[in-house]
Amino acid sequence: MILHFLSDEKFSDYVIDQFSEPEMCSEFVLMSDSESRKFFQNDGTVKQVNPNDVEEMARLVGSLSHYSAIVLHGLFFPWCETVLRNVPNNVKVAWVFWGGEIYGRKDLKNSFLSKRSKLLFGIHQLKKRIEGKEGKESYELPLELFNRIDYCLTDIHEDFKFVINYTQSKMKEVWYNYYSINETIGELRNQCVEGNNILVGNSSSLTCNHLDGFRAAKKLHRENSEIIVPLGYGEPWLRNYLVKKGIRMFGRWFHPLVDFMPRDEYNKLIKSCSVVIMPHYRPQAFGNIITALWLGSRVYVSEDSPLYTFFKRIGIILFSIETDINRTISPKVLSLSVEEREKNRSILASLYEKSVMNRNNQKMVTLLEKNS
Repeated sequence: MILHFLSDEKFSDYVIDQFSEPEMCSEFVLMSDSESRKFFQNDGTVKQVNPNDVEEMARLVGSLSHYSAIVLHGLFFPWCETVLRNVPNNVKVAWVFWGGEIYGRKDLKNSFLSKRSKLLFGIHQLKKRIEGKEGKESYELPLELFNRIDYCLTDIHEDFKFVINYTQSKMKEVWYNYYSINETIGELRNQCVEGNNILVGNSSSLTCNHLDGFRAAKKLHRENSEIIVPLGYGEPWLRNYLVKKGIRMFGRWFHPLVDFMPRDEYNKLIKSCSVVIMPHYRPQAFGNIITALWLGSRVYVSEDSPLYTFFKRIGIILFSIETDINRTISPKVLSLSVEEREKNRSILASLYEKSVMNRNNQKMVTLLEKNS
């Protein structure tokens, strides 16, 4: 039997859907000290454990020997360290790589900021120090504990290579992703781009490098084309700054999304965008990019991002912010041709169709259940 460690995040319900069938040999524990939940909806057979309750944690850790493997979905909390330090040696450990556990570490995170983002962040930090409002550092798993992890679960090989090089661990790569095309695209599966808007970034996060994205959007902007900027989650101070900056640069054409939107509603906005600009240097906005590619948007990604290398490697048609943004295109910003869109769809379906992912998940379960 495999035990999945979940937190109150939007991914958790998908995990339960993927692994709840008997042949998936899985049980689930929700690690939360609160009865109220922001994202988690499933309240069936999922056990909840308060990670701050010493007795509850002791019972949980003591039960781990009954499992063939555990799966940690993310490594963002101190309880992850408790589990890794106490899991028996004969129990396999798999970790679903989210990104921030590595790319967000304090010795790395600034390397994923553009010069403009670094300057903006420096000014913000100086203001906080002057005001005496410096925040505490977010939790980081001790680097040596990555050696206790047997498998890194990710669908992006470039991510895995980065993890191995950074952690100097011997974990192995196993293919996994939360969302199939069915969940990612939803009701828009057979539709395509209808609109001439431009989407920039995916959140109110410095790693979106919005100022670079705004400059790129300025070069492609046409009359009657809205600049849509998702800012529904992330840093409030950055959201306030970007709203003001966007209005100064684009006036009435600037359309910030400051509230969280349901996926289907959000996808309809992407459908209105013939151009999508993602200036991240670190892998981010993966679901947004896949949705845009499926719908036929012209997607621009930074060459510094491993996602650019990944998509190019698998044959996807997308464009470089550094190289392609200045190339002459039609006076009307156009989405991909039908042929280009269908090529991208074929490649994405071969990897992320639900039936394909179900087979991959079954292979993972077989591997984790197998006697060493």
